[in-house]
Amino acid sequence: MKIKNVLVEASRNVFYNQKFVLLLWGTNALLALILAIPVFSLLSTDLNHSLISDALMQKFDYVWLIQFYHKYQLQINQIPFSLYGVVLIYILLNTFYAGGLISVFNTPNKNSWSDFFFGGVRTWRRFVKVLLITLAFYAVLFSVYQITEGLLDSSPSYLLIFFYKLFRYVFLIFFIGVITIISDYTRIALAVSERPKVLPEIISTTKFLFSNFTKTFGTFFIVALFGAAGVIFYNLIGAVIPYNSFYFLFIFFILQQILIIFRINIRMLFFASEIILCKDLKAEILEEVEIIEGEE
Repeated sequence: MKIKNVLVEASRNVFYNQKFVLLLWGTNALLALILAIPVFSLLSTDLNHSLISDALMQKFDYVWLIQFYHKYQLQINQIPFSLYGVVLIYILLNTFYAGGLISVFNTPNKNSWSDFFFGGVRTWRRFVKVLLITLAFYAVLFSVYQITEGLLDSSPSYLLIFFYKLFRYVFLIFFIGVITIISDYTRIALAVSERPKVLPEIISTTKFLFSNFTKTFGTFFIVALFGAAGVIFYNLIGAVIPYNSFYFLFIFFILQQILIIFRINIRMLFFASEIILCKDLKAEILEEVEIIEGEE
């Protein structure tokens, strides 16, 4: 199957499963609200009966910000702990949702809410193992990136330093993509095959991906470009919106929500395209094996 056909069929699957976008967007909104409530409470306490609130609508006051920080320093210092907890919950919930989405895209005729949640429960344990291994690889990658940061800073050649830093950045982006795509296809393989062992599946998936490098990485790259184009478009619009009015801030908030929904759809498109490609390429391998066995 050509990449174009994969993307068309995957987009169709995503379109017919938009009801799950509401769940993912609602989860994002709820967790963001949990993080925003403590800050909102402090701001309300400080500005509710103050004339500074009117002045801040016209121009930001850095003196007020410094005073606000020192006044509520104890409460503000507790916010990072809440952030870490919410991030952990967000990652675990998205791991559960990934199992549901992969199950639905694997069998498009079974896309009810019960199928979605059953798929999440069925794959949860194995997907968490994949998550932990993926995080370990990310940690190694970023450690290497940090270690190699200042190796050529003392070089007299600015051109050499420039190309070295460019190489490091490209290296980082490339291997983030490699780790992400291996993680995605491993989860898909575990969900489709229902094999319990994670490490052998990661090795098998890595071999499969590099055996079909052009189609797998090409499809992943095209979908990633769609996501990047949406972010660039959002930033271009956001740059021309003034922030001196409540109405413009409300428009900016709506744009942010549209961007979040767009990103969720892109993530679903990743899963849908990867499942179609995985099943199609593995079917071709099975057909080749059957032909060889028939000849023998």
